[in-house]
Amino acid sequence: MKKTLILAVILGLLLPAAAFAATEFSLGGFIKLDAFWDSTQQGKNINGVINRNNDGAFHHGQTRFTAQGSRFNFTIKGPKVFGAQTTGFIEMDFDQQNGPDTTSASSVYTPRLRHAMFRLNWPETELLMGQYWSIFCSWYIESAEDGPFQVVGTPTARIPQIRLTQKFLGDWSVMGLIGMANSLNAGTGPLSGAPYSANSTSGSAAETPQIQASMKYEHDWWGKAAYYGVPTPFTAQLTGGWQRNTARTQNVALSPISENLTAFNGRISNKTVDPWMAMGTLFIPVIPTHSANLAGTAHLLAQFWIGQGVSAFGFNGDQTSVFKFNANAPSVNPANDDLYDIELLKRWGGMVEAQYYFNNQWYANLAWGISKTYGVNQEVAPDGTQTYLYNNVNAQFSTQQQIDFTVWYRPVTALKFGLQYAFVQDRFWTNLFNATTNLDGTTNGTAHRIEFAGYFYF
Repeated sequence: MKKTLILAVILGLLLPAAAFAATEFSLGGFIKLDAFWDSTQQGKNINGVINRNNDGAFHHGQTRFTAQGSRFNFTIKGPKVFGAQTTGFIEMDFDQQNGPDTTSASSVYTPRLRHAMFRLNWPETELLMGQYWSIFCSWYIESAEDGPFQVVGTPTARIPQIRLTQKFLGDWSVMGLIGMANSLNAGTGPLSGAPYSANSTSGSAAETPQIQASMKYEHDWWGKAAYYGVPTPFTAQLTGGWQRNTARTQNVALSPISENLTAFNGRISNKTVDPWMAMGTLFIPVIPTHSANLAGTAHLLAQFWIGQGVSAFGFNGDQTSVFKFNANAPSVNPANDDLYDIELLKRWGGMVEAQYYFNNQWYANLAWGISKTYGVNQEVAPDGTQTYLYNNVNAQFSTQQQIDFTVWYRPVTALKFGLQYAFVQDRFWTNLFNATTNLDGTTNGTAHRIEFAGYFYF
């Protein structure tokens, strides 16, 4: 009996080892140092609305050094199942903050789960499950700041999902995703935390999952150009997404979006709204290569989108919220039973990047991005009221633009250094004037940044 127990214990120890014997683990990631001077009080990602130029609390320079952008990951190669190769991927970074982003204490940066997903790969089919980039996050400019062009050009959403990718006819692929719906950003101010997810953060007020679909065509017509150092052919991609959220009845502050009109309290009606977005992307090798030699090559990357409630698809820094209210504003505060119909704010935007390799170590890129609201009505009725009302109007920008110019040096695969100048401009719908502090009214907010980034890849 004793020998049987000993044998059972030995087998119990060996079986897990045998199960893991067919699995390979590899560690990856990078250590990153960011050092920058910024003319405002932006965080390291340049992902917030730029305060107006007359706001002295924000428009003074800051110098920051941080290694917060560092990250690490594990790739796990598993056994074949149903004829498919299995792999897993887990990635962490340090963007979960226990204190203000401007603090210098290292203790405020705690690990955050970026990705946790696994794949089953057949020759032309891939099934992905877990938390990973949405399909809208397939293309990024190569910039020194983390989360490039988060507001003006590129969504940054990692959502729990099930995704199926199917290749066909050699150069074509289709992708479909069903995943966790994101909360619409209610911004700050009168509608902070409402009316979509007042006490929740992960889209739990959504009635549907988020649904995305994409079609991509890529073909080596005349050669390739570098995309993040990898030779990449001509690529065209169309992506669309949709989800449904619930706006719950409650009292809110409504703001006319014209000068000299004051905000008042109103009550919104209970209804469902539908965030959606459509995006088109082109990657064009302008000066191509037919080998791994990138010297003298250049690419052009262009990506534009249009939609409503686009914060649901991963746009950051939109403190304007996503609401407008279609009703005739009374001249006095309405009763609580006066309902106002809620609408999603409509926006379009995109980005363009040009990149050129002087040789295989030195290269530079110039990028421009824009985000713009449309369908906004500032007309005032003869009785002094306004048809369209908005929340948190002081932060409601009409247009935001960003320009990045970056010079990169990569002497070896493990090291990369970048020096970047960035310019960001916000244009708001209304002036901000403060008689107490004698601030002049202005609709502009601008920011300048000079940034150095150093990477060590492992």
